[in-house]
Amino acid sequence: MSINAPQNAPAPQVNNRRPAFAPSYNAVQINLDTPTLNAPQPNYYYDYPQADGQPYYYPPMQPAPQAPAPQAPAPQAPAPQDTNVPKPQVEQPKPADAPAEAKPADNAVNMDSVIDNLSSADFDKQALQMDEIAKKGLTNEADAVPYVQEDVFNKLLDIVNVDSSKLEGPTEQQVQLRAKAAENDMVRIQAEKEGKDPATVKVPHDLTEADLALANKITPLEQAERNKEYALFTMAILQKTYGDEIEKRSGNVVPLTDLPGAAQVVNELKENQNPAIRTAAIDSLRYIQRPEYKEDLSKIFSIAQTDADEGVVAAATDALSKLQ
Repeated sequence: MSINAPQNAPAPQVNNRRPAFAPSYNAVQINLDTPTLNAPQPNYYYDYPQADGQPYYYPPMQPAPQAPAPQAPAPQAPAPQDTNVPKPQVEQPKPADAPAEAKPADNAVNMDSVIDNLSSADFDKQALQMDEIAKKGLTNEADAVPYVQEDVFNKLLDIVNVDSSKLEGPTEQQVQLRAKAAENDMVRIQAEKEGKDPATVKVPHDLTEADLALANKITPLEQAERNKEYALFTMAILQKTYGDEIEKRSGNVVPLTDLPGAAQVVNELKENQNPAIRTAAIDSLRYIQRPEYKEDLSKIFSIAQTDADEGVVAAATDALSKLQ
C-alpha cells in the first residue's frame, strides 16, 4: 500500500466551489526561530512514500432546476350560439411533466464514512481511506474538493499527532531477520549489477518463507508511523486544493502560514524523532510550493539541512535546489 505522486502532473483545473471554510489570514504562525532538528534517531524498517507533484478537485452535484407550475388559461366568455357556425375546438392544456428528481453523482463522497474511516482504530482502514483521497486528488483535481473540509483536516492532524511510543514495535527477532534479509538483498542487487542471475547467487543467510513472513510483518508502531506520513501527504493535496480554490474564486493567494495544518507540518519537520516523518514533512511542503512561498520554504528547507539524519538533509537540499 503506498501513496505515490507523479513527477509531472498536469496543471490543476479549478472550479468555483467555495471550500467548506473560509480563509482566516494570520490565524496560524510558523515559528522558524527555534528549530530542534537533532532528536535521537529510532530504527525503522519500512519504506515511506515520497511526495512530489501536483494536486486536484471536484464540484458537487447541483439539484436539478424545478420547472415552473403551468398557468391555467384565463376563462373566456361563452361565444354566441350560431347553428350555422361549427363550434371551435378548444385545445386543452397538456399536463406538465413532473420535474426530474436530482440524483446523486456516481462519484459522490459519503463524508460520514470518510470521517469514520479516518477515526478508526484500525490503522489499515485509515491508510486505505487516505490512499483513496490521495489517488483521487492526483488523478483528477476536481475529485479532491469534497474532502476540503475542516473535519477532514482535523482527523488527518489527529493521525499525525498519535502518540505511538507505547505501541508494539518490531521484536528483536524481527529486527535480526530484517537485517539478514537486507544483506541477502544487497548481494542479489550486486550480482544483478555484475550481469549475474540473482536467483543463482549464494546469499549469506538461509531464510525460510516463515522467516521472511515474520520479517515483513508490520507492527502497530510501524503502522501508526506509516499513517503519519500518509496523513502529511494527503493533507498537502488538500492544502493545495484549498489554496488554488481560494485564488480562483477571489484572486487572493493564501499565505503559507494560513494553509490548514501548515504549522503542524513544520512542527513535525522540526521535532519528530522519526527521520522518515521529517522527510515526509519536507515532501509535503515541497508539494505545495509556489513562487509566493519561496522565501518561507527557503528558510524552512535551509534549517532542515542541519538535521542529524543524512536522508533528511538530502531531501531538504534537493527541495531547496528545486524551489520555484
